[in-house]
Amino acid sequence: MKKIFSTILFIISTTTFASDSYDPVTGMVYMPCVTVGSDSYAVEMKLEENLLFKVVKANAISSGCSNRSTFIMIHFEAGYKGRLDNDLPIDLPEKYRAMDFGWQEYLFETAKKLVQKADDYDFHLTLAFNPQWAEYILLDSSKLNIVKQWQEQGHEIAFHHHSINHPDWNGYSNASNAMNNPIPFLGNVDVGLDFVKELAAPRNVTTAMIGGLPVDMPQSYESTTGELIFTGGNQYDSFEQYGELRSLKPTKVIKDNGATVVRVAHRQLTTISNDFTTEEALEILKIEYSSIQHDEIYGMVFHCYDYHEAEGIYNKWFEFIKNNGDRVKTINEVISDYTYDIATQ
Repeated sequence: MKKIFSTILFIISTTTFASDSYDPVTGMVYMPCVTVGSDSYAVEMKLEENLLFKVVKANAISSGCSNRSTFIMIHFEAGYKGRLDNDLPIDLPEKYRAMDFGWQEYLFETAKKLVQKADDYDFHLTLAFNPQWAEYILLDSSKLNIVKQWQEQGHEIAFHHHSINHPDWNGYSNASNAMNNPIPFLGNVDVGLDFVKELAAPRNVTTAMIGGLPVDMPQSYESTTGELIFTGGNQYDSFEQYGELRSLKPTKVIKDNGATVVRVAHRQLTTISNDFTTEEALEILKIEYSSIQHDEIYGMVFHCYDYHEAEGIYNKWFEFIKNNGDRVKTINEVISDYTYDIATQ
C-alpha cells in the first residue's frame, strides 16, 4: 500500500485538480479517480504544514475512472389499470388494449432497442419493472433468454411499483381498501415483487422505486438484513421552474434491524407533463449535469414508452454522457463505487 501511495503522490504532483476538490477548513483534497497502471483509485489527501500532500485514503474503483457518477433508470409501466381504463400516456392500438399484457407486447421491441443502444455505448442500465412486465416475460422462454442476456451484459433488474393512487395502478397493494377498488386486486405488494425476483434470479433485486410508501413497503424488504437502494424523484423536483430541486447527494436510513436503505435521487426526463418541450428539458438537464459536485450522483429516469415516442432525444443524452468522458453504471454499481460518507437521515 505504501508503494501505491508513493505512486499516487508522484502522479498527483504533476496533476491540476479542480478548486472545488479542496476544503480549506480541513485541508483535505479529494481526487475522484487516479489511475495507477491498470488500477484506479479514489484518493483523499491532506495538505500538511510543509505544504506537501499526505495520502489519507485510496479506495480502489472496480469499474475504472469516470469523471462523474451517473445512472439511468428505465421505468417499465404496468399497463394494468391504465389499459383497463383506457387512460395510458400514449396511444395504444385497440388490439393491444384488449389483450392481456398488451402494453408489454406493444413495447417489448422498444425495450430491446433501448438496451441495444445502451450496449453500443457500453452503458449499464437499471431496468425497473412493474410486476406485469416480469410476468409477461416469464411466460415466454425466448423473451426470458433476452432478459438474461441483458443481465450478462451488465444491466440491473430493479423493482418498480405503482400504488393504488397511481393512474396506472398495477393491482398490487398493502392498503386495506384495495379489494374494494373496481379494478381487480391482484395481491399484496410482495406478490408482485415475487414476479420481478423470479425474473432476476439467481441475482437479487435490491434496487427499487416504490410508490405508496410506507404502506406499500414489501414485507420481504421490511425484514431483510441486506442493503437496499431506493430511488425517488419526478419532474416537479427535477426543474427549478417547478420549485426546489431534490438533492443529488445520497442519504441512508438505518432500520431497526441494523440494515441500511440508501436513498438516491433521479431527474425525470419525460415526454409528457412538462410545461416545456422535452428538447428544452434535455438542455436544462445537460447544464445541471455539467456542474455537479464530486460527491453528487446524477441519476436520470425515463419510461420505456418515452423512448418509443422520442428515441432521438434520449439517444442525445447517451451521446452527451459519452462526450463528457463518463459512463453510465447501474445504481448498484454507482453506490458500490461511491467513496464518500453517506449522511444518515
